[in-house]
Amino acid sequence: MKKILVFSVLVILLIVGVFAASSAAGANVGKEVSDFVDNFVYKRGIQPESIKNIQQVDFNALPKEVNIENVQDSNLAIYQVDYAENNQDKKVFVVAYSVEQLVAQGDLIIASDKRNFLDFGHNGVMGGSGFLETSAGVETSTSKGYVMPRDGSITAVSTNLEVIQANTGQIEIIVLKNGQPISFGNTLDAASIGVKKDYDTQSKGTAEFEAGDVISVAAKGTGSISWRDVITLIEITTIN
Repeated sequence: MKKILVFSVLVILLIVGVFAASSAAGANVGKEVSDFVDNFVYKRGIQPESIKNIQQVDFNALPKEVNIENVQDSNLAIYQVDYAENNQDKKVFVVAYSVEQLVAQGDLIIASDKRNFLDFGHNGVMGGSGFLETSAGVETSTSKGYVMPRDGSITAVSTNLEVIQANTGQIEIIVLKNGQPISFGNTLDAASIGVKKDYDTQSKGTAEFEAGDVISVAAKGTGSISWRDVITLIEITTIN
């Protein structure tokens, strides 16, 4: 089992369309944050001089605009940024965290992200190689599979199956996008008979797809082995 995490020392995440922060008067952020977000503000059309105030948000009293799931508050600092635009008072939010604080938390889901799951499987015996079926019982192929309705990325793959003829070798669960392997899947040892499992995760944005792409799954064995009853689950994270 492997877990792939991709983080920078400081990550600023979009919550309500855009973030802003600055070294404006009253800001209680460090220099690293200020330097980063000053440039961030400029690129998004919010002038640093328009910032009125930056304050840290209490996790026990989150504003209704902030909807964060599956995070530990000890990993994060949330700042509310008040600024003026066209003579109107507006606000945006900044979420920041550091690698030093992020010991085990590698899964950050914000309001603009949605998770969904694609079910694949095979009810019966397999050997050599072959494509898995969808939850509707339709066998996938290089051109048949789940059509993605939104842009997003594949963030996890898990598999459970039973080895019924063991030998030196392994079983690979191969995820394909438009008929091409994406180099992210499961590998199960076939050296012994019995039920096997594997699960792997990676950060969103690593194995990306676009709306209209077709996702399918194949199983491939090496050596004189056979297996049955494959259950594979693919997690996708999409952007609204």
